[in-house]
Amino acid sequence: GEDDFNPSLELQTEFTAFEWMKPDDMIQRWSRNEIRVAPPVVTLLMELSRTLKRFEGDMIQTAEDLQRRQPGRRSILFAYGVEVVPVKTATLPPADHTNAYLVGDPEGEFVLVDPACHMREGMEELAEAVDRHKGELVALLFTHSHGDHIGDMDLLREAFDVPIWGSEYTSKTVACDRILEDGDILQLGKQEWTVLITPGHHPGHVCLSSPAGIVAGDMVAGIGTILIPPATGDMDVYIEQLERLKALKPHLLFPSHGPVIPLPEQTLSYYIKHRKQRHQKVLEAVEFGHKTISAIA
Repeated sequence: GEDDFNPSLELQTEFTAFEWMKPDDMIQRWSRNEIRVAPPVVTLLMELSRTLKRFEGDMIQTAEDLQRRQPGRRSILFAYGVEVVPVKTATLPPADHTNAYLVGDPEGEFVLVDPACHMREGMEELAEAVDRHKGELVALLFTHSHGDHIGDMDLLREAFDVPIWGSEYTSKTVACDRILEDGDILQLGKQEWTVLITPGHHPGHVCLSSPAGIVAGDMVAGIGTILIPPATGDMDVYIEQLERLKALKPHLLFPSHGPVIPLPEQTLSYYIKHRKQRHQKVLEAVEFGHKTISAIA
């Protein structure tokens, strides 16, 4: 019967729903942000679709061709219009890379977010990704001015002759051609992204929001939690901004460190709860009479 073709989701940990779809239909629904698809599956679906067309729908020939060919380098697509290029950086463990993002119209204007390269090797990977893109790079955009987000500016200017965009606070570290303000609309080809100024982790921190999700910078991480530096961070403001992001009900979160976050509201709720619990424990330690940092920690 029909049920024989539908796998059971019982005892599954990675799947929440099942539906049969043709590759092209799934790609279209993914590109409209109607469904969430893991990046490796997106790559496979696109290659499957191209190969099926080449063999006029013959699945046997398609499977044999895919089996023979080496996979080669592929773009990592977190969403339609959001490609990630992990760049090796001197960031804080457990992370050892910073996610640079190509954000915008896949066939039109786009920006390169947080190109944090300090070596030519990483710069070449970014340049290759920009060259593979079918659109036009219009700017380099920095979410904030921490060293694991801003690359070697001489190398960047040599590789990409485009304007620099950032918040007013970021412009104190990097000369910006455009100062981004909260609520600014970035029209990138057919895509529209809204600028959100989200301090707390760092002054002038920028997020970008669209129906695809939120480029979240260091507001969240794909693995672990975020450090709030005592010198420039503000925990109360950080929690306020997490609540602001949660209220937007984003489709996905694209962090600066780690994989795409497929359950944004659940993740943001955890972050908020975790931080408030830490606040409460600190308060209890002080009320109990602890006075040194080591004792309170």
